[in-house]
Amino acid sequence: MYENKNLCHLAAVPPVTSAGAGHRASTSAAPSTVSTPAAHPTVSASPTHLSAPYAAPTTSVVPPPVSVPSASSVHPSSAHPPLPSYDQDVSRWNCSHQQRIWMKVEMETLGLWPGSQPVRHTMNMISLWRYPPQPELIDQASELPSPNYFHLHPFFIWKPEHTIMERVRSTYTLPCLSGCLNPHVVSSGVGRPRVIIGTSGQYYILASRLTCTVCKKYWFADKPQWVDMLPSRFQNILPAFLTYKKALCKTVLDELRRTGKSPNDMANQLNEALHLKYERAHLAYLSTVKNVLDGERGVYGQRTITGAVRGTTTPAPFGGYGDANGWCGVTVSAHYLVECLIQQYHRQEDTLNYLLQGTFGQALRADHTRKVARKVVLASGTMSSYAVMNENWMILSWVMLQSESDKSLEPMYEGLSHRYISAGIPKAMYQWVDRDCCASFNIPNPGPLEHLDWDSWKTTDAIAADATSGHLINTCASRSKFNNNISIKLDLFHCMRRFTRECVSEHHPLHSAFCKFLSAAFTVVDQTDLQRLKEAYVFCGIEPANPTKQHIRQHCRTRVPPPKELLERVEGVLHRFHLESDPDGVPLFKPSMLKMWRIQRVHILRGCLSDPVLAEGIHYRHGGTVQLNHVKGEGAAVPVWIPVRGTSQQEGFHYHQAKWVTGTVVSTELFQAQGMMGVARWNFQRLLDLKLPGVRLPAVFDPVLIMELNKLSEAVTGQAKYPFLRVSQADTGERFGLQYMEPGCRPVPLHWDKHRSQRGPAVGDEERHSSELSALSESHAVDPLEEMWEERPADPVDPSDVASLGVGIVDQPTKEKGPVKAGGLLFVLDHSRWTQPMRDAIDGLLAKYHGQKDLLAKVDFDYAALVQAASKDPNSLLHPTTKQHISRYVKHLAKLTNTSSSLNTSQEKLLETQQLWHHLTEGSETVSVPVVTLPPAPVNPPSSSKSQESPVTKSEIEQMRWAAEKGK
Repeated sequence: MYENKNLCHLAAVPPVTSAGAGHRASTSAAPSTVSTPAAHPTVSASPTHLSAPYAAPTTSVVPPPVSVPSASSVHPSSAHPPLPSYDQDVSRWNCSHQQRIWMKVEMETLGLWPGSQPVRHTMNMISLWRYPPQPELIDQASELPSPNYFHLHPFFIWKPEHTIMERVRSTYTLPCLSGCLNPHVVSSGVGRPRVIIGTSGQYYILASRLTCTVCKKYWFADKPQWVDMLPSRFQNILPAFLTYKKALCKTVLDELRRTGKSPNDMANQLNEALHLKYERAHLAYLSTVKNVLDGERGVYGQRTITGAVRGTTTPAPFGGYGDANGWCGVTVSAHYLVECLIQQYHRQEDTLNYLLQGTFGQALRADHTRKVARKVVLASGTMSSYAVMNENWMILSWVMLQSESDKSLEPMYEGLSHRYISAGIPKAMYQWVDRDCCASFNIPNPGPLEHLDWDSWKTTDAIAADATSGHLINTCASRSKFNNNISIKLDLFHCMRRFTRECVSEHHPLHSAFCKFLSAAFTVVDQTDLQRLKEAYVFCGIEPANPTKQHIRQHCRTRVPPPKELLERVEGVLHRFHLESDPDGVPLFKPSMLKMWRIQRVHILRGCLSDPVLAEGIHYRHGGTVQLNHVKGEGAAVPVWIPVRGTSQQEGFHYHQAKWVTGTVVSTELFQAQGMMGVARWNFQRLLDLKLPGVRLPAVFDPVLIMELNKLSEAVTGQAKYPFLRVSQADTGERFGLQYMEPGCRPVPLHWDKHRSQRGPAVGDEERHSSELSALSESHAVDPLEEMWEERPADPVDPSDVASLGVGIVDQPTKEKGPVKAGGLLFVLDHSRWTQPMRDAIDGLLAKYHGQKDLLAKVDFDYAALVQAASKDPNSLLHPTTKQHISRYVKHLAKLTNTSSSLNTSQEKLLETQQLWHHLTEGSETVSVPVVTLPPAPVNPPSSSKSQESPVTKSEIEQMRWAAEKGK
């Protein structure tokens, strides 16, 4: 494939100092080097030979004359303006000199270089990818191996206008960048290479230079505005994602989207892969040289004579990673990846919106969170994230709110209502929320010592009648804008969290026992399922057969009992624990627990927590059967029951959502891109987890790819490849994330064209400046943190003060919020490795703040101050630790203090505790839990509203009129 006469001179290529030197050398050497067109393959021996045939027309070397008919001898309808001249000087290419020579030789071999002989390829079986020759196999006779062969990188040929891509182009007319009505796009020169960074290394895209003979405009074939005008079959061939001045391989974006890594981690991974390839190439070069020298010394039993002919054993230096005349390596920055990721999302934004608009459900769960909202800070203050989930744990809508009022949610629920009406699907009848489940009410504050009297905790008939009388239904956004008949329930998880927050501390010895009893009071387990699970334990050889809480939750149907029974169960638990305290006399409950109980009692009496009961039972999803502990046999088969109630799954969604948005504080554009792509990927994974029978789903997530695949498959074969993932083009007008228009608030600014900001180029250099910028410029990119630091206004400094000191200006210490916890050290100690002074200091702080709110935070803050104060003493034994380790230490002390039991172990109290546990578990009034199995919610159904159909365009009307006239 590679002829020796074309590449043999790469080993002797001297460095190119400048483009001007190349021009001068080519002018003087042209008469002796170029005589016939056949000499083109040999002119790549040196920089003078390389640039001589393609110098400017003012030099002594000119291209062969081409006979062009005059305008008077050509018919006006077939004549085109003469092609504009272009300097084909490859010395302007942004790559190493040996890379230019090899790319030029490859283009000549394929017949793609201007002036080269045309080459016929049978059936046009040719690849646009060109890979360098294997450098270890090249035989240079008596010369030592040259490092130039090891410096070559692959390149991709991108010439849509050439006959090499005629099969792809077919009868399609390439468009003009300026939008000419009758464009005539032709080649205007060789073009230039553009470096691309991939997961396996760097390569180049050699894009041709194009011109329109009608409007006389010039551009390069890899200009993103022009590439977007091409059909998708052209864009699928192009291996890179192109932006205005940056380019990235599609494999990098796929990896970044799939793994969910932060741009910093991905940039480090890419830089490591690029340097790893460079070091391996250097190792291969040294191994090849050593192999030649070993053969000359007779290491393998026979000496070669090449050493005597050559006369030297010193190999050429390999060069550094960033050597412009060597490896010519590039470096990718995190800011560079962020821009590419944002631009990719901006192109996929409509498809992701359509996917979210095509998700429905029969039972909704809604919840607020600020975990992910803390990562985007606006001038209006901290935002909150609000998501609506269906019974399959798929997200129906996700918006960012600046106000957590019902008025802020009204446009979102209006969009949901319009979505259901357009698709002809019945609206959801049930919804679980984290607050605002019923009409508002007022609870007065109790007296100072009222919580010590149990009569203040009891529920009387008057209290129950007052809580259940009057107007009980609230006018929230989901009821007023989505469905007037929707039943709104309070999530059980948030209700129980309100109880646990009124405990003195989660490290209290009685806290875990209280949570255990409270959880058992709120739910009733189906005894038939529990007995089957115990039998499965016995079958698997697990003794004693006491099912774990996790197994009961997965394999047994549970139910939140009716209001009367639920009130009795919860009140019994509070009666058992309301006066309990630890051995030090610290009570379990705060005084505010009484008011909190009175508030939650109203929700219990109004039925906000009880499961909605249908004629057949409560809502559940059946997840099939599994083998307990992977034991084979019918006895180990247990069912999997998935409840519809609650928002517990949304807490897991909040955790993953905070992981999708990488970093602590990000820009609004990156937040929107990572958040929306994460939500779409979450929904796709939930579809895979459903494992619906007869539903075919792809193993990869790429919404744009799947949409195009379904569209072409339906056009070619008559049916979509993945019918379940057909995206409806009926836009309901809903917007998600930061694009949600909240009433009464300013819209969040999203500047998708930030990457276009640049300095104004000089006159005449606009095209070159805009198209020749590549990822190579990222090797000198400024760190974003340094940019932020430079933008801060510096304090004025008096030059006389600096001169009087006789030293340079030093950086002023920054003002830290709170003490520095590290104390100059880079490690922290667990409580098992604490020194005695550390233990004494923390014990004193625990005794100081005993019984106070935020105990751990105060102890952690004061101890960090002690560490900072003692950091100047090299003999100090106060080492850093964290709040987490202090929490473990408190639990360790609680276990040492209460070795037998956390509760009172007297005979009377023990019997009372056993009777309460039996009543909450096996002695409940509810023994059986009938359920109604919900079918999976539809995804992307066809639109039933005629108003959502796409209007007839003007061109379609003209075609119908033309067909009617032709029929007459």
